Amino acid sequence: MKHKTAAISYLLALVLFFGLPGASLPERAPSTRPGPVITSFSYHAGPKDTIETAQALALFNAQYKAVAQSAEQLSEQGLLKNYGEQQMEIFCLAAGGLQRRILEQSFCEASRIYTIRIASDAALADFVMAEIKDAAYAKEEDQFSWQEKMDQAVSNTIDPAKELSRAYRYIRKHDWRIAVIYLDHLEKKYPYWDALFLAKALAFEGMDEKESAIRALASACALGDQAACRKVDAIDASD
Repeated sequence: MKHKTAAISYLLALVLFFGLPGASLPERAPSTRPGPVITSFSYHAGPKDTIETAQALALFNAQYKAVAQSAEQLSEQGLLKNYGEQQMEIFCLAAGGLQRRILEQSFCEASRIYTIRIASDAALADFVMAEIKDAAYAKEEDQFSWQEKMDQAVSNTIDPAKELSRAYRYIRKHDWRIAVIYLDHLEKKYPYWDALFLAKALAFEGMDEKESAIRALASACALGDQAACRKVDAIDASD
């Protein structure tokens, strides 16, 4: 049980932050708005991805990086609480609601890489609003019938923030199998999004399905997630 808990904690650590560097804080009174940040992200679109999907995923990831960076600063000032296992779902929703300005965006047809650069200004209020949304979504999902949980219908609307947060609510509640079913459906919509495979690895770990977890991590690695690659390498070295 201790080994399982440690493995789950390790995997969760992989997805909470995207390797962002720490930011030094100026010597001033704590502020609920850390200040503008500029972030960017390049998404490698797959053959089945539309331009709209590539743009949405690149934008979400850039916004998530901004949220994580601002959260780090707010936490260092003692203004942001520790969300614990709820952190990923809160950060996703905060990213989805973040006000931002697109500075640059481009799509290279040859490499199929969509790159976006944004300026944003996440505030403590953004996290509070994300908490409110998260509670509302959780209440709605608690009312799902058994059939709805098994079917896990996925909307045609592209909304990575809301969709990924839902997967992590299932994971937090240890609804491992429901999480995998839901992620399987999302994978049909976003077949080249590494974050889905990281979440799926966490769910498989929760079910003690090690081989499936490793395959999910390998998929995330193949899609360019270096944290997943390091985890796969560590597993291979320990065998």
